[in-house]
Amino acid sequence: MPETEHSKIGADAVAASAPNMPDWIDVFALVADATRMKILIAMHAAPDSSVSQLAAATALGANTVTQALATLHKAGVVSVRADGRYRRWTLTHPDVHRLLHQMQAPHSELHPEHPQH
Repeated sequence: MPETEHSKIGADAVAASAPNMPDWIDVFALVADATRMKILIAMHAAPDSSVSQLAAATALGANTVTQALATLHKAGVVSVRADGRYRRWTLTHPDVHRLLHQMQAPHSELHPEHPQH
């Protein structure tokens, strides 16, 4: 295949992917942080966890977890609900969920195996 054909195919692929690139760049930026990734993996296995449960699961301080959750919540990756004196956090972003599946993030009895969406 001539050199120019490779360039054209590559350029066409970039152009076709352009509409989705900003969303994925944002997702990759969020999960590129080790702290947030640990929290997301723990939350994937144990949805509806509190800050203290996520802190214990990730060996991070509660303040660190709270700050990371605020970033993830602002980005629309996680949701929170009140449960008495606790706040329960759940992963809600389907692309991040799929990414965790690609990483083979484990499930648990709290989040059983399910087909990838």
